[in-house]
This record gives sequence, C-alpha cells and structure tokens, in this order.
Amino acid sequence: MDPKYQPMTMTFTRSNAVSAANPGATTGAHSLIEALDTLTHQAHSELGNVTEPIFFVGDGLQRATVNGFFDLLHPQTWNPSNVLRLSWSAVQQTIQLSRLLLPNQANLAWQEFRNKLEIFVLVKNLASILGLSGRFMPLPSLVERAYTVSPFAVLWAVEGLGHYYADIYWEQRGIPQGLLSEDQAPVPMKSLLMLHAGIGLSFADRLLGGLASDASSELVRSTVEYFLTLCRNNSRKGYLGAAVESLGLVTRDFYPELLARVDQQLQQVGPEFRGYFWHGVGRALYFSREYFIPVLHTVWSGVDREASSAPDRLNALAGLSWAVTLVNMRQPAIMENVVRSYIAHSECAEGFTNGVISSIIMRQDTTPDAPFTAEFWKYQPNTGNQQLAMTWERRITKPAMAALDRYYPVLRRNEALDQVFHYQNLEALVQLMQQQSTRAVWQDNLQRN
Repeated sequence: MDPKYQPMTMTFTRSNAVSAANPGATTGAHSLIEALDTLTHQAHSELGNVTEPIFFVGDGLQRATVNGFFDLLHPQTWNPSNVLRLSWSAVQQTIQLSRLLLPNQANLAWQEFRNKLEIFVLVKNLASILGLSGRFMPLPSLVERAYTVSPFAVLWAVEGLGHYYADIYWEQRGIPQGLLSEDQAPVPMKSLLMLHAGIGLSFADRLLGGLASDASSELVRSTVEYFLTLCRNNSRKGYLGAAVESLGLVTRDFYPELLARVDQQLQQVGPEFRGYFWHGVGRALYFSREYFIPVLHTVWSGVDREASSAPDRLNALAGLSWAVTLVNMRQPAIMENVVRSYIAHSECAEGFTNGVISSIIMRQDTTPDAPFTAEFWKYQPNTGNQQLAMTWERRITKPAMAALDRYYPVLRRNEALDQVFHYQNLEALVQLMQQQSTRAVWQDNLQRN
C-alpha cells in the first residue's frame, strides 16, 4: 500500500541456510519452513504478476528470518538456561509460527491471507476494474459502476471511489466544498457511509503526505485542524465520523512515525474525534506489514502495544475486529479461531463485540441483505466446545441480532450511522435516542393541544 516501499523479489531460501548452519535442526523446523515456502509460492501462483501484494509476503517472511524466530525451534534453544532467557513475546511468536504445522490452522491462515490480498488487489486496481479514465465524472455514475461488482467487493469499491472522486475533484476543480452534500451528490443512501470513508482517506493522505517526519508541532496541529475542516465542509449530516476515522487508518498505514504526534494534536483541536482516530488505527493494523501474514505475529496483541490508554485500546480493538469481520465474513471459521484463541479471555472483549456488530450494521447499510452477512452471525462454531459456542453466542450472535433489529433502524432514523465508526455502548446510545424521540413527540403533542 505504501508507495515509499518498493516491491521485493519473492524468494525464500532459509531452509538451506538452516540445514547448513544447524545440522541438528528438527524435522519440525524443516516442516515449518516448508509450510512458509509453500504459502509464498502459492501466493505467486494465485496472483500472477501482481508485484506489490507479493511485497507483503516477502517482507513478512524475511522479517521472520532476520529476527531469528526459527532459532527458537532448535533443540538447544530449549535447554533450561536458554528457556529462562526467552522473552514472552518470543515464545508467543514461536507458538504462532507452529500453528502453520497444523493442517486446519494452515488452511485458515491461507484463506485469511487470500482474503486480505483479494481486498488489497481490488483497491489497487479499482481504476482498471471500473474503467475509470482519470477524468472527472459525476459521482452518481461512479457509484453505479461500483455496484456492478460482487456484493462482497462493493464495500471497498465504494470506499475507493470516494477516495478517487475527492482526488480528481481537488486536482481539476479545486479544494472540495460540499462534496457529498445532497445537492452535489444525489447518490443512493446505501453508498454514503463508505463514500465518506473514502473522501476521508483522500484528505488525510493528501495532507499528511506534505508533512516531514520532523515537522513542527504547530504545523502538525494546523494540518490536523485543516483535515477536520475539510471533513466538516464535505460531509453530510450523520456521516462526519466516517470521514474522520480515516485519519487514523492513513496515519498508521502510511505515516506511522507521525502517529503519536497526530494523536497529540488531535487531542488539542478535536478531542471528541480521538475515538474515531484510534478506531481507524485498529482497522489499519490488520493490513499493516507486520501483521499481514496470519500467524507470523498476532495482530490482536498489537492493539495493546499501540494504544496506551484503556479507551484507546477499546477503540483500536473495535477497529481491528471491524476489519477482520468484513474481510473474513464469508469464512466465519476464521473468526471462530479468533474467538477461541483471544477473545474468550480478553479484558477488551467489549471492544471486539462493538467492532463486529458495527461492521455488520455498516455492511447491511451498504449491501442490504447480502446473504453472507446473516450466514456469518448465524454460524455455529465447533459444537464439541461448549465454552466456545457460548462465547460466540454472547459476543456475536445475540449482539448482531440486537444490532440489526434495533440499533440500525434507530441510528438510521436519527441520522447517526457514523456512530458505528468508534467504540461506544450502542445499546445505551439507542435507548437515549428513543427517549429523546419520545420526549420530542410528547412535547409536540402538548404544544398542539
């Protein structure tokens, strides 16, 4: 995704190096390396000449070798004196890597990897897929084209169009004003959430791209302030948060060296938007290089490292689970694995659930009644694990039913769908909106009588 990084030639020869340097290496180590090698070559055969996505594979595998993860699989590593010197993170990385040796885990890892690459390739090639020529076109025509792709791909196609449209408008017609207003953007309501996310991506990338890593605090502050101004000036009522959330995604994905500084200045000029910002950071984590290949690192622990305070972690976890849900919705077994290995005992499980149901609301709004949405939340996990089944029902099935039956209609009616772009208690929010609506009707009747 990052234009500053160049694609790498994808070769992986670590198995030979290990054999030569460590003749006593275990069969498990060879099997692990072969599994990673197979994953790489399968990516090549699936993707052909798409070089940029291959960079992620190369970067992830080479990082694994540079950091010496494979040494942890050698017999001498497990001498008592050596074990005591292992860090907890190193042990966890070994556990994650070893999962590739299990056939069912390898299949899930490969499917998750393919899902990520499918989205990545779609976004990178959107212009050619939709036949965009680089010239300005009316937004309704662009949206109509976006909805010609598969229901699953529509989500990212519409978001990409928002980015494209904002870029083209700025380049050919000047600084955008009222870009998604009702007058300038007579588009279907179902496209608005992701169009707003898309224009936010465009604004954030354009503005942050002009900042040097050593930019002054004053310049970073004015940049963040201008970003918020652009979002306000171009968003429709009830959709502002969807545009603002993209600031966190772009910052973490493309300008991670600015993350702390952007957050600090956002605290000064727009503290009410920090939840959206960290939600975007969480969403970005899932596609970041460090976590792009499943099982090399666990992205779930990355939330704790990157978000310092409890509210930040909840928003980041919500954004992460939002991304994982949307990308893997057609294969709920991938989420079952997440629930089993991380969420069942997480202190931030509420953030996970919020991200899941928020993404379901957003998906329902963008592609109404797509069959894979219901198939996801109605999924029944391994019936032999009663605790897992109970956790799935508590964290996904029941909250999803409440989200679709009650939360979504109320949020839509109150022009507040952007509230699903940050963590909060949606049950409490909806109850408050219903009470306010009842009170307003009562006062109106009182005045009439």
